[in-house]
Order: sequence, then C-alpha cells, then structure tokens
Amino acid sequence: MTIMHTSTIGKLKRYLLVFIFLMNGIGMVLAQDTATTEQPVKKPLAKAPFESGYFIADRTVTLPPAHTLEFVIQHDFGTIQNQFKDLFGIWGASNIRIGFNYTLNKNVAIGFGTTKNKLFQDLSVKYTFLRQQKGGIPFTLAVYGNMAYSAARGWDKFTGAKFGGGDTSYSITNRLCYYGELMIARRFCKEFSAQLSIGWVHYNIVDSAVMSNNHVSKSLRNNNLNISGIGRIKVSPQTSVLLSYSQPVLTYLNTAPWPNFGVGVEISTSTHAFQIFLSSAQGLIPQETVMYNNNNPYNGGILLGFNITRLWTF
Repeated sequence: MTIMHTSTIGKLKRYLLVFIFLMNGIGMVLAQDTATTEQPVKKPLAKAPFESGYFIADRTVTLPPAHTLEFVIQHDFGTIQNQFKDLFGIWGASNIRIGFNYTLNKNVAIGFGTTKNKLFQDLSVKYTFLRQQKGGIPFTLAVYGNMAYSAARGWDKFTGAKFGGGDTSYSITNRLCYYGELMIARRFCKEFSAQLSIGWVHYNIVDSAVMSNNHVSKSLRNNNLNISGIGRIKVSPQTSVLLSYSQPVLTYLNTAPWPNFGVGVEISTSTHAFQIFLSSAQGLIPQETVMYNNNNPYNGGILLGFNITRLWTF
C-alpha cells in the first residue's frame, strides 16, 4: 500500500509539472500576441520635404524641432522695370518684414511679425497634423493661418491712397485681414519635393470700386481664394533650386491681382536658410500677395528678394 501511494504521488507531481509548463508556455504566447496587437511597430518618418517654413512668398509644411525659436527676415526690392534708373529696383521702393516663430511642440508653431508696407502687425499659427512616413503615409498635411492689423495712417492704407478719405478714426476691426491655408506636401526622393496649397483671404474693408471691377462676384469682393504650387530641386547637400506659382481664383485673369511667379536658389544649414529669388509680388504676408499683387509678371513686374531664417533650439 505504501509503494502504491508513493507511486501515485509521483505521477501527480509529474502531471502537475507538465500542466504548469504548458500553462506557462501558453501565457508567454498570449502575452506576445497581446504586445504585438497593442504596440504595433511605428514606421519611421520621412525627412521634411523642405529646409524652411518659408519658400519665396509662400509658406511650407515644414516645422523646426520642438522648442525652437526662429528669427525671420524677408526683403523685397522694387521691380526691375526702371532698369538702371533705380538699379533694377535695388534703389527703388522696398518692403521688409521681421518676424519670430516659436515651435511649441513637434506639431505646432506660433509667430508674430511686423511689415514695412501698410505697417502690418501679424500673428500666425501653423499645425502639422499628418507626416509622411517611409513605407506608410505618402504625404504631409498642415494648416497655416494668420491675422494682420494695419497700423498705417490715412495716407498709407490698403490701396496705397487715402484710406476712407484720410479718416484715421476707423476701428480696429476695419483694419484687420485674415489668411488660412491647407498645405499638402510630399518628398518624392532625396532630390525633389513639392507642395500644393489652397488658401482663403478675407479683408474686413476693401476699396469697393476697385474690387467690384476685378472680382467675378461683387458679393465676394472682400474675399479671395488662392491655389499655389511649389517645388524644390536639390542640387547639392546645401543648395536647392526653388520654383513657385500662385493664382488668385475669385478675380479675373487679365487684371490685378496678378499671379505670382517665383524662381530662386536656397542655401541651407542645420540652423540657417538663405533664399534669393525673383518674383512678382511684393506683399510679405500671404493675403497681400493674393489680394493686392499689382505687379504684372507678363509686363516686367518682376523684383529681386531674399529670405533669411535663423534657428535657436532650447
């Protein structure tokens, strides 16, 4: 009886060890399956399609790293139409904008700037909500918007003439204008990137006589839509050729505001970007380019300009 009892206990022990081993193996398999399901491997992000958030007169989807301060200088000379009389616009009437942007996190940046012409003071925000991935999402999506206030007196207003007959009592809301843009970009390869954008412009007050004549609808004379395309061809690790075109939609093709052409060269490092270019629009905030580009590129309305950006990461 003692022998049988000992044998039975031994069998039970073996069965128990086998059961524990099987349960442990099943548990490890289930744990691996759960981990695989709950924590999929993220596909790596593609490199940003552009070196800077500025592209001649346009904005891009690109954002600096999180907690980065960006200093921006934009400068446009006068048009080249007078040739040597004003040294192809270099001695002519110019426009300049100085701005600062700060990247709050990897997706959001805010900024402000001041512009010489019409004394615009602008606030802006950019949000990149979808990024191109290697072997995954094929493009980057971002939205950009700004609000600008004209601090100019009655002699220098939205049309360059007297604003409201020279009356300086116009309210703050009369002096405001807005811009919003949806941008989709793709880095096709190491050498080529492109972006397509659609933008909306609104001015709280406009010269109704002018806008009624060039807008396709009088009811929309305070607004305009803009379609733009930009492309970058990288020719060396630090040098790229830039091409851009933008077309207002709600105005007639044979009158102002004229489309904006741009061709230039960009030289960039990890903390700097320098662009020098030829374009037709002298407005340094997007709504001015879309609504008030009086330079006809088909009739010599071309100017020289440059952009400079400098980054500081904290």
